[in-house]
Amino acid sequence: MKYFLIILTFVLCINKFEAQPPLYNDLLIMYVDGDYKKLAAKAEKYTLKDETKNDPYAYLWTAKALFKISFQNEKDEAFQNAYKESIGFLTKCIKKDKTHEVFDKEKDFFFEVKNSLIELAINEYTTKDYKKAQDWSKKIMQIFQDDVPAKFMEAACKYQLKDIPGATTIWNENQRAYELIQSIDNWTEKEKEFLKLSVIETITCFKNTKQPERAKSIGQKANLWFSKDDDFNKIYNTVK
Repeated sequence: MKYFLIILTFVLCINKFEAQPPLYNDLLIMYVDGDYKKLAAKAEKYTLKDETKNDPYAYLWTAKALFKISFQNEKDEAFQNAYKESIGFLTKCIKKDKTHEVFDKEKDFFFEVKNSLIELAINEYTTKDYKKAQDWSKKIMQIFQDDVPAKFMEAACKYQLKDIPGATTIWNENQRAYELIQSIDNWTEKEKEFLKLSVIETITCFKNTKQPERAKSIGQKANLWFSKDDDFNKIYNTVK
C-alpha cells in the first residue's frame, strides 16, 4: 500500500507538471535573436494546440512577433497585414488573461501598441478620415476596454459621420467615467494628446448640438490638465 501511494503521488505530480503551460523559452530566444518571422509561425502554432490554445502567453508572443514585423521595411506577402493581425492576437490575449498576469508583466508592450494605435487614430481624424479614425479607436478599446478618450473619439467620429444618436449614446454612457478621472500624471504623452483632442472635439460637438452646459462641463474638467495649452484654450474660451 505504501509503495502504491508513492507511485500514485509520482504519477499525479507528472500529470500536474505536464498540465502546466510551457515557459516558451524557444520563443524568447527567437525574440532576442530578432527572428520575428520564425517566431510568429512558431508562436501561432501554440495558439492552435489543445494544451496551449487557452494560454494568453501564446497569443502574446504571436502579437509581439507580428508587431515587430509590421515595422520592418521589407515584408513578404504572408505578413502584409502583420500590424492588424498583431492587434487581433493581443485582443485574444486580453480575453484569455483572466488574472491580468500577462498585462501586468507586459505593460510596456501593451502601451507601446496603444501609443501606436493612438497615433493612427489622431492622424486619421486630423485628416478627416473619420471612418478609419473610428476603426482605430475601436481597436484601442479591444485591448483597453474602459479607455475614455477612445470612447469620446469614437463618438466624435460618429458625429462627423452624421450618426448623432450613436454619438449621443456614447457620450451619455461615458461622461461619468470621464468626470471620475482624477489625474493623468502617469499617462503617456500620446495618451494625453489623445485625451486633449477627444475633449476638444467633444466640446465642439456639444456646441454644435446646442448643449452649451455639457460643453462647459467637459471643458472645466479638462482645464485641470490643459489650462496652458493654446489649442484647448481656443475652444474652451468659447464655452466657459
